[in-house]
Amino acid sequence: MKMLSFLREQKGSVAVLTALSMTVLLGLAALVVDVGVLYLHRSQLINTVDAAALAGVQELPGSEEAARASAEAYAQQNGKQGDVVATTLANNKELTVSVSRNVSLFFARIFNRYSQTVSASATAAIRPMSSVGGAVPFGVVRQEFKYGDLYTLKEGAGDGYSGNYGGLGLGGTGANTYRYNIKYGYDGKLHIGQWVSTEPGNMSGPTDTGVSYRINQDPGATFETVTKDSPRIVMIPVLDSLMVEGRSDVQIVGFAAFFLEGTGGSGKDNYVSGKFMQLVASGDITSNPGVDYGLYGVTLIK
Repeated sequence: MKMLSFLREQKGSVAVLTALSMTVLLGLAALVVDVGVLYLHRSQLINTVDAAALAGVQELPGSEEAARASAEAYAQQNGKQGDVVATTLANNKELTVSVSRNVSLFFARIFNRYSQTVSASATAAIRPMSSVGGAVPFGVVRQEFKYGDLYTLKEGAGDGYSGNYGGLGLGGTGANTYRYNIKYGYDGKLHIGQWVSTEPGNMSGPTDTGVSYRINQDPGATFETVTKDSPRIVMIPVLDSLMVEGRSDVQIVGFAAFFLEGTGGSGKDNYVSGKFMQLVASGDITSNPGVDYGLYGVTLIK
């Protein structure tokens, strides 16, 4: 009898331990499965906010409203219904996108936990470009450029420095190289701090040919309507100085973008003009604000 009583007590203990073990195992299953689900959704949100921030920041510094709209539209199109999207701006050069999502849980429901909010945020910024590919062979001296103002990109005779009128010998010298670089952009990459050769003389023929080629690719464009891929948008080195004689080296201190308006004058009086614009392009960037001439690249900063 004592043995039977002992066995019954043991069976009861085993049943209790089994029940406790099952509860623990179910809890662990709930943790593993639901944590995996939450991780998957957060990974999706991280990818979404990174891409949305990079998409929106490209509208800066021109339009904060357009930057917000672009980022929010991207996040909504690439997210899920019910996602909550928020954007914040800083200094007209940084855009933060935040997205939160309510995720339904599975096994955690046995503990009366039915959902969990997950969120992610990313900040993208525009920074001055430190290097540029495809530059045209004109150089402008460092100054405070004003958006939409007209500037002379290559001077006419009498307005230059001892035979230099703003032309540059990028990747070589002579009329053929100079003309090619105006039409198609320099094949190499230029960097802040780099020294490049001037291309002395007015070079009116190659200048006219090269500029006309670009304008004829997009003849109806205006400063207000031009698109980013238009050949009438040109990237130009900003120089420390052009006060040199003959063919000499000058130093690049930054880069700027202009809408190519065209040429004027004839013969030795030939000049090129363009309107200053702020533009986001692809290329290496720098955090040095002292080289900010309105041409930017984008980066994720957090």
